Amino acid sequence: MGKHRFNIHERFLRHIWSQQYLQRQALKTTDGQIVRVRNAGILNPDSGPDFRDAVLSIGSVTYCGDVETHRTVVEWMQHQHQNDPRYNRVILHVALEQGPGSAATLVTSGRHVPVVILEPFLSESIRTLWQKTILDERIRSRDAIPCFGRNQAVSLDLLCNWLRRLATERLELKLRRFDERLRELAHFHLLAVHDQRSRYGRRYVQGNPDDVPPPQKQLSQKDTARREFWDQLIYEGFMECLGYSKNQEPFARLARGVTLQEIRSQRLENNEVALQALLLGAAGLLPKVNAVNDRESRAFLRLLAAEWRTLKRLYRSTRLHLADWQFFPTRPGNFPTIRIAAASMLIRKILRDDLFRKLIEILKTPMSGAARISSIRLLLEVDPHPFWRHHYQFEHVTTKPVCALGPERTDDLITNAVIPLALLYARTFRDRIVREETLRLFDAMPPAKENSITRLMEQQLLHRRLPLTSVGVQQGLIQLYKFYCTEKRCIECEVGAFVFRRDGV
Repeated sequence: MGKHRFNIHERFLRHIWSQQYLQRQALKTTDGQIVRVRNAGILNPDSGPDFRDAVLSIGSVTYCGDVETHRTVVEWMQHQHQNDPRYNRVILHVALEQGPGSAATLVTSGRHVPVVILEPFLSESIRTLWQKTILDERIRSRDAIPCFGRNQAVSLDLLCNWLRRLATERLELKLRRFDERLRELAHFHLLAVHDQRSRYGRRYVQGNPDDVPPPQKQLSQKDTARREFWDQLIYEGFMECLGYSKNQEPFARLARGVTLQEIRSQRLENNEVALQALLLGAAGLLPKVNAVNDRESRAFLRLLAAEWRTLKRLYRSTRLHLADWQFFPTRPGNFPTIRIAAASMLIRKILRDDLFRKLIEILKTPMSGAARISSIRLLLEVDPHPFWRHHYQFEHVTTKPVCALGPERTDDLITNAVIPLALLYARTFRDRIVREETLRLFDAMPPAKENSITRLMEQQLLHRRLPLTSVGVQQGLIQLYKFYCTEKRCIECEVGAFVFRRDGV
């Protein structure tokens, strides 16, 4: 097959592998082993290997693991995959062509990964496969919600009322998650306080104690009123928001590992460097000093490393690894390192400035929606250590000023943490004013930046008839798409019931 004359994107190679646009004959590795593809794997949209959980027979052995694709073999080394533990499960390296030079495909343990050169095994020419890929992409882009093409006659009143109900439904789901966590914290506290030894020695229980379920005390308002519970809740809520979609889970794990109680016990709220050292160290995001070239980064890393050496002797909870975090494909502003720097400042506000109480006071103070939003935004402003003004991570310096917590992410904290938690507070303590003012705040919040779901729903449901003027409409659309459209719950949907009843379906 002749050499191709145009640039090949790795996305194209991933599509060839995913669709198995290959000849029927068995693949062979560069060292002559026969490869049979039982399962090509699941495409990984985040950083790390391109395909997860592939099943391949290589020689006489069947493996389950990951697959990585490149244009040439040497790109494995160029991309430093041999130093990245996320590639430890790779069982096959797939390259379109050999390319210039040669390099072994190794993982961090030193294991050699078999290599397949795809070009001799392609089912058709590169140009023909390119056209197929374009057609496949067009077909995929036509994926539609079930009522698309039939919902133009739905009235705006029906849409507005339904989306408002869905936004409330979404808020209720978030509130319940916080409520479950609040009760979990309260039960843990009660067990710790009341688990005392009897003054009268050992008590003999007839029968097997393991067969008797432990009594579950019904929690009272007083049991859930402790300030540290609410502080921990808003801290965990903030951390999940800072994780965005790519790092939400590791941020949540970090918040449950490095608790506010842990920070208080070591009095770190007054030591910004030590607090960041604890967070970054527990997150597994402190690189070796000699692995960084930037002088300012090396100096700051030495400070953090010295603090972490002391703190890790006392830290007994969850430790994460670099492989748990996603840096690409995310914008630098969403890198977990800069977000952890912002988190350290929010933690200090929670512990030193009584942040949660101040949020409730703002909600109880009569003011306009715009003024209330401005007050909360001002309360959540952060200004981390000067190092983070020109760094998103340790390895790279940027001349452009860095904002650790921009307006979009601040509004996300308000929408996804402050508002549902304030509603839980109002429900727990029967505070009608906080409830009403929180709902007014929700209605006043401006729309967030559009995403793939809101774009799709605007095109296929709203047809640009209903502008996204508030975050409530967006939240309603997201709830509709995730819990109704994708689940085909059309009969339970006001729009679907109208459309399909009218069409006699």
